[in-house]
Amino acid sequence: MGTTVKSNKLFNAALFAEVSKAHNFTNLLTEGAPQAIPGKKSKQTDKGAPIVRITDLSKAAGDEVEVDIYHRLTGRPTMGDRKLEGRGETLTSASMGLKINQGRHMVDAGGKMAQQRTKHNLQQIARGLLSSDNYYGDLTDHTTLIHLSGARGTHLAANDIVPLASDPEFAEILVNPVLPPTYDRHFFGGDANSVDTLDAADKFTLDVVENMRLYIDEMDTMRMQPVKLANDPMVDAEPLYVLYVSPRQMADFKATTSKEELTRLAAQAMVRSKGWNHPIFHGECFMWEGILIKKMTRYIEFGVGSTVDVSQNNHAATITQATTGVKMHRGVLLGAQALAHAFGNVGKQDGSDAGFIGMTEQSTDHDNSKEIAIRWMDGKKKIRFADKNGRVNDHGVMVVDTAVS
Repeated sequence: MGTTVKSNKLFNAALFAEVSKAHNFTNLLTEGAPQAIPGKKSKQTDKGAPIVRITDLSKAAGDEVEVDIYHRLTGRPTMGDRKLEGRGETLTSASMGLKINQGRHMVDAGGKMAQQRTKHNLQQIARGLLSSDNYYGDLTDHTTLIHLSGARGTHLAANDIVPLASDPEFAEILVNPVLPPTYDRHFFGGDANSVDTLDAADKFTLDVVENMRLYIDEMDTMRMQPVKLANDPMVDAEPLYVLYVSPRQMADFKATTSKEELTRLAAQAMVRSKGWNHPIFHGECFMWEGILIKKMTRYIEFGVGSTVDVSQNNHAATITQATTGVKMHRGVLLGAQALAHAFGNVGKQDGSDAGFIGMTEQSTDHDNSKEIAIRWMDGKKKIRFADKNGRVNDHGVMVVDTAVS
């Protein structure tokens, strides 16, 4: 048996800070440091971001964190001398819970002879590969996309960490159930109106973006709130939504849009980012009516004949299945409060190594080799609530399924 080098509280805090600052997909959609929630022990990041990070060091493995929302007031005003008594509007709310669980991963940093053969510090490399720039960042980005999309898809890339949904460990890795998009938040390319009616002509075009924007403008309940990130000089003047699409969806978009129009849309994105320089505007992007269109490297794909979970057009969002007739890619449009990401204490209850993420080293083989492990305690879940009429909907995310070239 080797001796474990225990991580400490300060080290864990520094590691979490490093992970939280990395410019990955998940962090770009999360805002600021968690602040205390009135009346609750937990803390959460700003509600204007697509991902709300909730922290509560008192939580242990398998515990549940609660997220609440209060519905907007819609009652009639009381005018003139009409009696106010008995006309008070009752506050109504909805809530959802998400579980957190421990995740771990370990690498063998090699023995003394392995270290002797290279000038590189294998232990330092192992620590870097496990942390934010690599393993943990890749894993959390993929689980974020899966929860937001409401599906894993059937495409398995060589560097994917998360297995297909058919794998027995898939549900454990995702911690909380992956929920398909609700009916009112599910859009399609061309003239299709369901997964099984998509054909080869139903690609991602500017018309699709315009239809999604029109739907947002006409929402009469559970209105999708725009993204509000710190230091945005136009946060109140021009609402912002972010639409992530696959590389092939982006290629179809550019192929069906004139060069003059693409130039204009790219210029609008540049204008929207002036005086702000937020990383969300880095790389190729286009802007249409407040919707920032960006390409994502990891994407959700369904092959021909795939079975896809879909929500029915009813208040309970009953889940059934549909079958794809073409290769289908799924884009994700984000507003505020789309996903809850909760963290719990990964350390001991005495607090000696408290933190949301931790790392340990252990000597093995009579001190000849080193094993380095990272551990975290978290869980993610798409935010969805019922409105006053009891109709359940995703809160800050919509998806668009299209055929691809």
